[in-house]
Amino acid sequence: MKQDFSQYDGVGLKQLTDQGEASSYEIRAHFANKIKQLNPLLNAVVHDMTDLPAEAKDDAQSLLSGLPILIKDLNPVKGQPFTNGSKLLHDHIAPADDWFVQKYRHAGLHIQGKTNTPEFGFTPITEPTLFGPTRNPWDLTRSPSGSSGGAAAAVASGMAPFAHASDGGGSIRMPAAMNGLFGFKPSRGLSPIPPYINQISVNHAVTRSVRDSAALLDIIKGGTNQDLYPTLRSDESFSKSLQHKVKPLKIVVTPDWHGQVTIDQETNQAFEKAKRLLTNLGHEVEVIKPRFDFHDFTAQFMNVWIASGAVAIEHLGSLVGRKPSSDLLESVTYDLYQQGLKMSAFEYEESRVRMQLLSKSFADIFNQYDVLMMPVMNQSTFNTGDMVPETVAEMTDIMLHNCSFTQIANASGQPAMSVPIDWTQEGLPVGMQFQSALGQDHLLLQLAQQLETANPWFHQYVSLERSLNTMT
Repeated sequence: MKQDFSQYDGVGLKQLTDQGEASSYEIRAHFANKIKQLNPLLNAVVHDMTDLPAEAKDDAQSLLSGLPILIKDLNPVKGQPFTNGSKLLHDHIAPADDWFVQKYRHAGLHIQGKTNTPEFGFTPITEPTLFGPTRNPWDLTRSPSGSSGGAAAAVASGMAPFAHASDGGGSIRMPAAMNGLFGFKPSRGLSPIPPYINQISVNHAVTRSVRDSAALLDIIKGGTNQDLYPTLRSDESFSKSLQHKVKPLKIVVTPDWHGQVTIDQETNQAFEKAKRLLTNLGHEVEVIKPRFDFHDFTAQFMNVWIASGAVAIEHLGSLVGRKPSSDLLESVTYDLYQQGLKMSAFEYEESRVRMQLLSKSFADIFNQYDVLMMPVMNQSTFNTGDMVPETVAEMTDIMLHNCSFTQIANASGQPAMSVPIDWTQEGLPVGMQFQSALGQDHLLLQLAQQLETANPWFHQYVSLERSLNTMT
């Protein structure tokens, strides 16, 4: 009898191949067909590689070897388009794989495509002019958020068992929350740190299960002989650490920041549900109202993004021999580029230092508590086209009022995750964010698995796939 692959996460699919119940070729063909079937509906994959010969390491022995993966279009894959969602790079072909792609290949993963992203990953939406918007599979009129919106829409809809993603201000956690996925931002230094955006961006994945995320983290952890900073040691496998039962934790939770930012009703309902779940699981839960200046932090964070982002744009333009211009960049990106060119070294350094000082004050929470829970985003959903910034000022306002919470972990380097907690009456997912001290990635993953067991979400994907099948 033919297997229904939609019933399995990545680790489950690998177990099917190990048991001889399916071949890796059959599994890859299933997901290749899903891309061809659903991508016209969702526009999640901007470059289909399913017809290319497999280039993964055939004798790899990992928990996910033989399975397909999608790569976000901010990372180069040798011989394939590398556009960063921008007309500036519209015809550029990558000369080599980056470090993460090399690791995936070495682990036996097969790359089946590249996913849609906003231009250079700068905005929390996935609506680049070059490729057009990605649609949220739970409601095609809604945004999947960003910047890993293509990756999240692809995984939630069943076009891939999991997908590579990256996070420089919430770009793993926000689309995970809005697409009902598990999204984990690792600690800074757990894997090689990109040189741009002041080392606040990290790479990992969006997944349907916690154990898939742990298995993928085992693949990418560790450094290279070119790293300028020591990497965090993780001697125990993240996958094996999930076998340990999480101890009762001191968890502090907050939806209230003294009126500086607010959340909508659906997000608050999910917050209350998560709080009850944690208490029922035996954790010590305390509600606090931390003092944190969101306005000051967002302003400093955005200045770092402006200056570092302008450098990245300049370097990528040089890569293809083009000068960044208003004809080749979207309006918000060109505004960011122009402001970055004008920013003084003093202004940049002042913002970098102030951002770090604010992050350190926030990190003091973890001297008293094991975990902090707060929303991922301020609202459970928004329509496609509703949050397209034209200027940096508009983008700053969106970051402050619509996605207030995620950038803090990027600045501090701490691990953070979005866990599916609830679905609204409209059938839209809502995630909650959990954050811990630097290097406590194992702890967060163990807590996530406990929540997944107590409040399962995988059945939601099966229902979604059935619904999407009726549309194609």
